Amino acid sequence: MSDSASLRIVRRYLWDLDAQTGKKLPTERALAQTLGLSRGAVREALSVMEAEGVVVRKVGSGTYMAAKGGIHSSRITPLLDATPRQIIEARVAFEPNIAGLAAMNGRKQDMERLAECARAYHGANHFDAYEIADRNFHVAIAAATHNPVLISAYQAFTEAYSAAEWGGLRQRFLTEERRVESRREHDQILKAIRNRDSEAAAAAARQHLEYVIAAFLKVA
Repeated sequence: MSDSASLRIVRRYLWDLDAQTGKKLPTERALAQTLGLSRGAVREALSVMEAEGVVVRKVGSGTYMAAKGGIHSSRITPLLDATPRQIIEARVAFEPNIAGLAAMNGRKQDMERLAECARAYHGANHFDAYEIADRNFHVAIAAATHNPVLISAYQAFTEAYSAAEWGGLRQRFLTEERRVESRREHDQILKAIRNRDSEAAAAAARQHLEYVIAAFLKVA
């Protein structure tokens, strides 16, 4: 089972659980047994959801639903029926401005996190690993805005992205060749953010996402 499929299973389980703010979740072992997944798959899914701000993991204590909203927030529900095309079109409209704000508002720890994400997507040598690294990079950009309204909106967006029925579309348009180009485009976004160049960051993000939607439309 792919990492993205495991993430969807864990996300749906928490949705059905109706876990509220501050609720302690079952252990990784218990979740793995309940969902028929490996502990590694559960751990990776929770890492993605932690980066999205859905859960909080406390060393020695456990995993809890995040303090803001939670996975069952009403802001997410209307987005769960969005189509892949609608989601990608929304990215083109939404994310360039986020990159621009990240360039203005990002702090030292944000730059370190973005660099960590860059190492991950450069080191990802298969589709599932790259997809997770790609998602984490864009989530980190949103976090670097330090704007709670935008961060909350982006969390809802990533929920819709994961819940959409992609079928084999992601694999067909995010080919190995496209992943090579995507790494270069990500690097341009990161360079502009590091240089505090808001206009260049927005432009690089817009160009990246225009390439994404063009690749998607070829196979959709």
